[in-house]
Amino acid sequence: MPIAKKTAPAAKRRAAEDADPLERFDFQRDSLGYTLRRAQVHAYDLFFEMLGPLELSPARLTALSIIAMEADINQAALARRLNVAGPSVMKLIDALEAAGFIRRMDVAGDRRRYSLVLTASGRSMLDTLRERLDAYEARLAKRLSAAERKQLMALLERVADAP
Repeated sequence: MPIAKKTAPAAKRRAAEDADPLERFDFQRDSLGYTLRRAQVHAYDLFFEMLGPLELSPARLTALSIIAMEADINQAALARRLNVAGPSVMKLIDALEAAGFIRRMDVAGDRRRYSLVLTASGRSMLDTLRERLDAYEARLAKRLSAAERKQLMALLERVADAP
């Protein structure tokens, strides 16, 4: 059985340009970056629609989750895990502490360091988030089968981990 030949994006663009010379300026068509951005905007809009009342941004939610999962994590380790600069992680830590979800704990023997720990209020918030995130994820993937969702996640991991 012959294998169907896939048309490369550049070949598709050239064919479209032959039909309409202005097509060469269409940087959105067949653009992985643009499609990823559209998906991100949709995901963020849905996130804030469904979780907005909790007053947690995706970054704060991620930071809270990491702090919950990694006992005695410090600011520098959290910044590395989030892949953000020190000042940005400080803003996250300050916001989570002001909300009462985490607290800074002194590290014995090192007056310059502290670890970040979850409070009872933070645990309660995580329980609420777990329920709402399940609904969010289901709604976000509602047009995908379980296999398609799994495949998309694997493909996105490959794109995200690309050098």
